[in-house]
Amino acid sequence: MNKKAVKRTICLILCAVILFCLSNCIGKDKSGNKNDDKTSAVAEQTTTTTTTTTTTTQSQIKSTDKLIALTFDDGPYSPVTNKILDTLEEYGARATFFVVGNRVSQYADAVKRASDLGCEIGSHSYSHQNLTKVSTAGMKEELDKAAAEIEKVTGSKPKVLRPPEGATNESVRSCVGYPMALWSVDSLDWKNRDAQMDYNVVTENVFDGCIVLMHDLYPATAEAVAKFVPELTAKGYKFVTFSELMEARGVETEPGVRYFSAKPKTEPTSAESTSAQSSAS
Repeated sequence: MNKKAVKRTICLILCAVILFCLSNCIGKDKSGNKNDDKTSAVAEQTTTTTTTTTTTTQSQIKSTDKLIALTFDDGPYSPVTNKILDTLEEYGARATFFVVGNRVSQYADAVKRASDLGCEIGSHSYSHQNLTKVSTAGMKEELDKAAAEIEKVTGSKPKVLRPPEGATNESVRSCVGYPMALWSVDSLDWKNRDAQMDYNVVTENVFDGCIVLMHDLYPATAEAVAKFVPELTAKGYKFVTFSELMEARGVETEPGVRYFSAKPKTEPTSAESTSAQSSAS
C-alpha cells in the first residue's frame, strides 16, 4: 500500500471516530433534555395542585351568593355538637357556635373540631349570665373568663358575642367590646324539641342574609340540621359563619352594635333593629 492510500485510510478512520463521538454526545444531550422536560412538567403540575389546594373557601363566597349564617347557642355538648358537625362537614357548610365558657373544657373535643372545620367560635359568656343584671365588673369577668377558655382550645379569642337571652341595654352595649350577633330566624328548637317542627320553622322563614338561632343541646336539633342543610344547599344557599356573612356583604362590624341579618346590598342590613327577640338563647 502506497503512502497516499495509507493517509486516506487513516483519514477515514479518524472521521468515523469523530462522527461516533458526536453521535454519542448528541444522544446524551437529547436524553438529558427529555428528563429536564419531565421534571419541569412535574414541577408545574405540583405548583398547580398546590395553588388549587391552598385556595381558601372564603374566596369562594361572593356577595351575590344566597347566604345563611347558622348559629348555635348554649353548647358545646359533644353528642349533639358532633352530629351537627358531621352534617356541616359533609356539605362543606360552616356555622358559628356561641359557646358557654364553663362548658368548653368538658367538651373541648367538639369545640376544637368545629374550629378546625372553619366554624366560628363565639362567646355566650362564661356562665350564661344575663348581662343586663350584672355589674360592669361582673360583665367583664364573664366575658374574659369565657374568652380565656375558648383561647385554650382554639388558640384564638372570640371575635363576636351573643349575649345570653339576647338581653342588652346601654351598659352592655358600651362595655362588651364585641360586635353582638342577634338573629332574624328563631327555630324555637329549645321549645319544640321536635326535629320536624324545627325543620319547618327554619325552611319556611329563611332568607338571603338571615341569621338562624338554634341550640346544640338537643338531639332533635341535630336531626333537623341533617335534613335542611342538604335541601337548602340544593336550592343554592351557602351556610357561612356570622363573620363571613358580614364580610361578604361589606358590613364592618363594631363593638357594642347588634346585628340581626345582612341582606344583599340592595336591601338594608338589619343592625340595631327594634324587633322583638326570643329570650331563650
